[in-house]
Amino acid sequence: MGSEMCIRDSYSTGVRYYATDMAKECNAVVAINGDFYDYRRIGITVYQRELYRFAPDRLDSCHITSTGDLLFSYAGELTDAEFTRQFITDNDVVFTLSFGPVLVDNGELLSIDNSYPVGEGSHTYSRSAVGQLGELHYLLMTVNYADGYTTTARLDQMGRFMYIKGCQKAYELDGGQTSILIMNGEAINHVDWGNERTMSDIIYFATAIPEDEQ
Repeated sequence: MGSEMCIRDSYSTGVRYYATDMAKECNAVVAINGDFYDYRRIGITVYQRELYRFAPDRLDSCHITSTGDLLFSYAGELTDAEFTRQFITDNDVVFTLSFGPVLVDNGELLSIDNSYPVGEGSHTYSRSAVGQLGELHYLLMTVNYADGYTTTARLDQMGRFMYIKGCQKAYELDGGQTSILIMNGEAINHVDWGNERTMSDIIYFATAIPEDEQ
């Protein structure tokens, strides 16, 4: 499990790519959009164990450890940058997603506050989420607009979808036109407006097997 930010470019350069292009370059078998960190200036951003942004008051964070576990901190829980750096070290946090909210934690479906500052919580909306069912066992989900069907999901509905699928932990990612699920370099969901959007990051699962040997 990995996260890719702006291939060949440094953090916060403002460069954006199509998710399918990022997935191909990472040799990803399956990928989903991330938090689109370059679109906003709030939340916690960790990449390759380095703390890049620390504005923790409003968003829940999903920390991915070197062992592949999802570790959550809630809005306002991490209040000190030095403490957060120690938290990163102690838990060997490789990267952090900053969108949310947390949908499921410790096998419990959480109550969603529709006033959460991102994600249009009270509206039906195309959505993406990442979940963990067990050790190194994950679920990536999108709920998208499709031709003839305009009802997508509110935040609380997305949480229930992840919970019903057996997620012990689940976390909301960026949605709308950003919501995309990719397999072998191609989008397999119906992206809003029928056009892929450029973005700053994806979550991907890659293979080390060369393409000509797959």
